[in-house]
Amino acid sequence: MIKRIDTFIPAGIYHDYLQGLPQATKFLGRHYSETAVFADTADRVSNTCRTDRAELVSLLLTYNRRVGCGAATEAQLQKLTDPRAVVVAGGQQAGLLTGPLYTVYKALAAVKLAAQLETALARPVVPLFWLASEDHDFAEANHCYLQNRRQQLQKLELLLTHHGEPLGRLEFTAAAKETVLRELAEILPDSEFTPELLAWLTAACRQSATPVEWCARILSKLFHESGLVLFDPLLPEARQLAAPVLVKAVELRPEIETALARREAALLEAGYQLQVQRAPDSTLLMSMDGRRTALFYRHSQYSSRDGSLTWTEAELSALAAQKPQQVSANVLLRPVVQDAIFPTVAMVLGPGETAYYAQALALYPLFGLQPPCLVPRPSLTILEPRLSRYLARYQIDETAFLADPEGQLQQVLQANSVVDVEAVFATLREGLAAAYEQAKSDLQQLNPQLGQLAEKNLQHVYQQAAYLEKKAQAEQKQQQHVTIRHLTALREALRPLDKPQERVFNLVQYLAKYGPDWWRQLQREFPLQPGHYLYQYQQ
Repeated sequence: MIKRIDTFIPAGIYHDYLQGLPQATKFLGRHYSETAVFADTADRVSNTCRTDRAELVSLLLTYNRRVGCGAATEAQLQKLTDPRAVVVAGGQQAGLLTGPLYTVYKALAAVKLAAQLETALARPVVPLFWLASEDHDFAEANHCYLQNRRQQLQKLELLLTHHGEPLGRLEFTAAAKETVLRELAEILPDSEFTPELLAWLTAACRQSATPVEWCARILSKLFHESGLVLFDPLLPEARQLAAPVLVKAVELRPEIETALARREAALLEAGYQLQVQRAPDSTLLMSMDGRRTALFYRHSQYSSRDGSLTWTEAELSALAAQKPQQVSANVLLRPVVQDAIFPTVAMVLGPGETAYYAQALALYPLFGLQPPCLVPRPSLTILEPRLSRYLARYQIDETAFLADPEGQLQQVLQANSVVDVEAVFATLREGLAAAYEQAKSDLQQLNPQLGQLAEKNLQHVYQQAAYLEKKAQAEQKQQQHVTIRHLTALREALRPLDKPQERVFNLVQYLAKYGPDWWRQLQREFPLQPGHYLYQYQQ
């Protein structure tokens, strides 16, 4: 059962765009709620798509078959040969076991939106997921969090040596594979579903040359029946498709700088923060010759941050054209590369992406591109059956708990306590303060030093009262042990690390507990409209 709740909507341009406010749409384009926005965008992107569709479908078929796609994905890809076909795109860094839940939610949203638009627009619409294999932030992608057999949060980490290369070129060693698989098996619950789950995760892992490929194989398995198309931008053929944008980014450097500076000034003037902070001499390009490193424009030439690598404009342009595997787009140019390759009718985004798209969309006119319609992805909190029972038992409102778990915990403890310890000692301190104030006033008439002594004595009494209060609280906690255990389980499952659940937990723990039917049910019930939802699984 899916229930919409109002929580976890961050302030800023993402919030304003959800509301359709003009101060946000002027930076992010027409709102997704407008009647004709998808039809208009689909016409424009399909008419201006310059990619050879047959070539694109060929490389996508080859790659998706390699990572284990099903017939549904092949059928989706065949649609792309139709000149009217468009895509709904989403993308994310390729994290360990797919990373946090929101990665899978983003892919789910792309699948659901594509199906909806295909019916509404009466034209082929293909769901696409861009695996950010060019990314080099290994510290973010090398781990995930799972609840272990004691329902405690545990970090699963990939032990590989990283030298700054793109994650899609990081060798996945046999030792690292066996270590992470062994640790995963120790973490997952001993359920009826775990053996089969571990079997296919193990097979996918051992077949993968890189951690990115393992992520791709997992996603391919998860969306085997729904036809999600995966795209790896590090594929040699993909680098060739990106080359024209990379070359143009070199040629248009002054115009790009002007457009971004104007857009950033306008965003700041409107009261919005910049998601991407750019150095004055930075460019939108990165070198991928070994390590992935940002490129700067200094003294009329391009160079790496430390100056050890340099190119003239002509040299970098030639490199991007002839060896595009050595040049990469940064976070602001990446959307342009995507939408130069694909006829993208809609882009499914999270809050952070929405904010950087507000900057990146300033580049589209320079490259002659029609931007996609931006659609914020739905976000989700999974409420397991035992957690539903705890909420009902203590009469806790889900929205209130997600917003302030500690406050709700204290309210329940106070409501279930035979004595309000906090109130008892608040009254005691007030009484002590009043009594000593009177005593100090009287004693000062005998000797002013007695008043000072009374003040010191009061502090000693306060210390003793605090000691007694701690003892009383400990006794209260002992008596409420079961209640505290239940409420702690709620907090750790719904707000792990005091963050939204979808930003911490990984999908695999739920697959191990509840099996493939749970996943199919989630796919069926996953919401279409942006917002935050509570998903109550009913066995």
